[in-house]
Amino acid sequence: MTIETKPRKPGRLIALLLLFSGAIASPAQIKTTRNYPKEIRGYKVERTVVEVKKPETETRNSGNKGGEPNAEADVDELIKLGKPQLARVTPLGITFEVPVIVSPVKQSGHVDFLVFEDMVVNGASVNIDEYQREFDLPNKQPLTLREPLHFYIYLPGALMAALGDWSDSKETWPVTGRVYIFGRFKKSLLHFKRVVPVELNVTMRNPLKER
Repeated sequence: MTIETKPRKPGRLIALLLLFSGAIASPAQIKTTRNYPKEIRGYKVERTVVEVKKPETETRNSGNKGGEPNAEADVDELIKLGKPQLARVTPLGITFEVPVIVSPVKQSGHVDFLVFEDMVVNGASVNIDEYQREFDLPNKQPLTLREPLHFYIYLPGALMAALGDWSDSKETWPVTGRVYIFGRFKKSLLHFKRVVPVELNVTMRNPLKER
């Protein structure tokens, strides 16, 4: 005895495949779909107005693989954080000083100020004032800005207990957030007033381990 089965409709199968592939989008794909405003404080938003220089060894390796440079992803290497230092302890929280390191770029640019958004250190939201100091983008080697950032972390409850929890935690702290770089950048032969969003997803050493 044979049992007849109805063939599945190809259209339904394709729809299921499309739905499944959309549900497992890679983190890289999700990151590139972030929507930024078109303009902030009179500066037009443009991610690729600057091009970060790659170390020679990294450039050679990528060239051997035949890969194309990804300016959209490389711009997130523009801002890095140095070794933090404990600056102040109050009954309400702690403040750290963190150096800012700017990677060299292929064109000229002058930064007017920096704005920080959605900054999280070791799972805690931090307040960072706007960096209202101008500087030129470096072209040859990384530039450490003269004035460090001040990370303020509010610690509710008993301060000493909270400090103990933080100091006994990880050797390094994850840092995520966003930096908006406002300035004037050269593209081809022209200079443009732009703001460059940089997504931070880095780690820094736990300064409380050194107390």
